[in-house]
Amino acid sequence: MSRGFNMFEEKIKKCLRRRSMTIEEVSKELDISRATASKYLLVLETKNQIKRRDIGKAKLFFLKS
Repeated sequence: MSRGFNMFEEKIKKCLRRRSMTIEEVSKELDISRATASKYLLVLETKNQIKRRDIGKAKLFFLKS
C-alpha cells in the first residue's frame, strides 16, 4: 500500500514541478478521482512538501521552494 501511495506522491510532485495546479487539474492529469487527488494533495501539504493558495472556491497547489 505504501508503495502505491509514494508513487502517487511522486507523480503529483512531478506535475507541480511544471506548474501550479488545482485539484481538478491534478485529477485529470493523473486520471484519478477528485477525491483521491484531494487526499494525496492534503497529505503532501501536511508533510510540508507543497503549498496551497485559496483563490475563491479553487485551491491552487504548488511545490514549496
